[in-house]
Amino acid sequence: MKKVKMLMGAVLCMNLLAVSGCDRAVQSAVVEEKNPTDQKREENKETVQKTVAEQVEAPETYQTTIQADLRSADREDKENPMKFTLTADAPVKVPDVDAICLKKVKRVAISEEEQNKIKETFDKGQPMQEENDENEQVGTYTVDGLTYRYSYVQSEQESDVEELGFQIAKFIFDDCGDMTLALSEKKEREERFQNYIKAGSGKVSEKEAKEKVSGLVSGDWELFESSSKALTEGNTTLEKDDFIFERALDGIPVNYVREISLPVNEQALEWENEDGTLHEGQSEGWENEVLTMDFCSGTIQSFLHRNPIEASNVSDERLFLLPFDEVKDIFEKTITLQVMTEDKNRMIAVDGGSNYRYPSIDAQSAEITITKVQLGYMRMPDSEGSNTEAVLIPVWDFYGTWTSEEPEYKYGNGEDGLVMGDVTMDDAGVSLLTIDARDGSVIQRVQAGWAVSTGNN
Repeated sequence: MKKVKMLMGAVLCMNLLAVSGCDRAVQSAVVEEKNPTDQKREENKETVQKTVAEQVEAPETYQTTIQADLRSADREDKENPMKFTLTADAPVKVPDVDAICLKKVKRVAISEEEQNKIKETFDKGQPMQEENDENEQVGTYTVDGLTYRYSYVQSEQESDVEELGFQIAKFIFDDCGDMTLALSEKKEREERFQNYIKAGSGKVSEKEAKEKVSGLVSGDWELFESSSKALTEGNTTLEKDDFIFERALDGIPVNYVREISLPVNEQALEWENEDGTLHEGQSEGWENEVLTMDFCSGTIQSFLHRNPIEASNVSDERLFLLPFDEVKDIFEKTITLQVMTEDKNRMIAVDGGSNYRYPSIDAQSAEITITKVQLGYMRMPDSEGSNTEAVLIPVWDFYGTWTSEEPEYKYGNGEDGLVMGDVTMDDAGVSLLTIDARDGSVIQRVQAGWAVSTGNN
């Protein structure tokens, strides 16, 4: 099997605002252990019990500006370095709790109570037109002139997805933007907008969305991200409000990361032998829990709950957490070097389904902006590699966006060129780097791209 080679050494010369000189490349791995400083660690462990906020001593906002000229032996343009900029003026979210402990987590089924609440809340007593499907409960409802599709997929095997959804049957038309629609589709969209106006109650606030979720799904939930945008049809403009939630356990969020951003093993998707034989992919572990709600003019557009979890304490021992100053130093050094490593360990691909990562090593410039830093839980496989149980460890997630200016790539006879221009990643729920809050280890959990295999397996 052809495997992606690890970068064994890249020469990176950086002129930072606060750092100068040359530094060595960090070897990429699933987890990178930082150099131990046991004496310093013991000095930091005070006998006086502190809250988590007092332990980590994090500021309300993380602020920094770093500029660097980055060079690499693999870079084609040896004369001109990549102009790298990292900026941050981002809120730092720390749970208001006395301690963080290790937890065990397991997959559970979506309860019958939740299924009934979803139906009772959204179908408003209307009968469901059932569809024939052996693998799921599925059907449609017509409520206030709007057609919804309800579906419940029950997990029968460890690798299956447990999912409950309720959504406008063709809601993509509401977000079509400049998409060209057929006349019949335009008419349908116009009618839907009028029905939104009749059924809706205006903008949905974050507080209202959280209250709705708390009444539908068991457990405690925090709002990870919300966004609003205007949808226009003719002279009609409606407000679309989207909400992403993350589960909170004893006041500590399980940090949300967009599912398509998470790692896949080499056979997570379909792969093909040299003889052309196509093999079915196998997933790695189970997908993260997802809970989202979207509204248009106050009327539900979609509800999705996938792969619920249940947690219990591994022990009641409070974990030692590094101070934030040490964590942010690790982040700043690592993210700067990582931009210049090989494909496998650079930033997430733009579309989550590409063999290529950007910024490329040959980018003329790369600008990264940190939008939020959050201390919370991350799911890690247990020692036995179970697909139904795992452990939760405390981590810092540095969320953000980036833009890179890519070079012109030659093709064909070498005379024509494809100009990449700016490549941007601005999706919510993408952690640019994850750091273990206990010891500062760098966790490479966000790596996108389709699995690639060209050899025998």
